Amino acid sequence: MTENINSVGIIANPASGRDIRRLVAHGSVFDNVEKVNIVRRILLALNNLDLDKVYIMPDSFGIGNSALNGLWGEEKKNFKIDVDIMNMTITGSAEDSFNAACLMEEKGVDVIIVLGGDGTNRVVVKALKNTAVLSLSTGTNNVFPIMAESTMLGLAAGLYTKFTPEEREKVTQPIKCIYIIKDGEIVDIALIDAVVVNESYIGSKALWHVELLEEILVTRSTSYDIGMVSIAGRLTDVGVLDNGGAFIRIGDSEHKVKAAIAPGVIKTIPIKDWKKIKQEEVIELPKKKRIIALDGEREVVVKKDEKLKMQLTYAPARFLDYKAALELADSKKMLEVK
Repeated sequence: MTENINSVGIIANPASGRDIRRLVAHGSVFDNVEKVNIVRRILLALNNLDLDKVYIMPDSFGIGNSALNGLWGEEKKNFKIDVDIMNMTITGSAEDSFNAACLMEEKGVDVIIVLGGDGTNRVVVKALKNTAVLSLSTGTNNVFPIMAESTMLGLAAGLYTKFTPEEREKVTQPIKCIYIIKDGEIVDIALIDAVVVNESYIGSKALWHVELLEEILVTRSTSYDIGMVSIAGRLTDVGVLDNGGAFIRIGDSEHKVKAAIAPGVIKTIPIKDWKKIKQEEVIELPKKKRIIALDGEREVVVKKDEKLKMQLTYAPARFLDYKAALELADSKKMLEVK
C-alpha cells in the first residue's frame, strides 16, 4: 500500500564490485565495509531534512543494520528518521534488488538510491514503473551510475521528496533502455548495451571473450566509457540525453578499433559495419542459437527457432540529477536556516 509520506529507498548490492572480472581483468574490489560507510553518510544527510522514512534492502552482510549501529555520540542522539530494514526473503542474487525495488515502489517511496554497477541498476530500473532512481557507482563497468560523494546524494534525494511534480520533472532525466524481445514478448532490458554472443549457454555471467561477439546495440556512445560500449565510442558519439543509439556488427574486417572492454583490458575489435539508430527503432536479427549479454553480463538464452528483436526505447523510471536538485533547492532557499 502506498504511504502518503516523504520517503527514500536504499538498495545496496553486497555483491557489486566483486565478480570474476577481478580475476580476468583488473577491476577494483569495492568492499562492503565501504558500502556501510556510504549508506551511513546518506542516512545522516537525510536526517537533516526532516524525512519521514527510509526503506533499506536487507542483505546477508547487513549493510543497513551496520550503517545504523555505527552511529555514535551526538549523531546517534539526534537521529530521528524511521528506518525500515524491509522484511523480505534474501536469495543472494539479483532477485533481491528487483524485489526490493518492487516493494519500495509499492510503499510509495519518492526516490531510490542504488549502490551498485550497471548490472544492479538494470534490475532495479526493470522493476520500476514511476519511481526515480539515483545511482552511485560501486560496481565494475560503471557507465549508468555516477561517481559522487554520498552525503550530497543523500541531500539531493531528501530535497527531491519535497519538490512539486513539475519540479521533479525538471531535475530528472529520461532513461534510455533496450528491450529484448523474443517471439514478440519483452523478456528483459539493458540500460547501456545489449551484446549478441556466439554461445549456447550462459556459464560465467561476466563477458570478456571478444572473439565471440557478433552484434552490439548501445543506448549511448562516448570516447570515455568502459565496457562493450567502449567499442561504439571509437566510432560515433551519442550522449546520454540524445535520442537514438548505435548498432554495430563485429566480424572479419580491415576496420579495427582498440577498446577498453574491462578495467585494464584493451582489445582490438574488427568492425564489419555500424550505423546510428533512432529512438524506438527495432533491430530484427536472424534466427540462431545465441546468448544475449545485458550491460556486461550474459543473461538471455535464445534458442535456434526463436525470433529475436531488440528495440531502443525509454524506461518508465527517470534518473535524478543530484546537481540539478541541489541547485533548485538553493534557488528556493530550502537549506537556509531561519
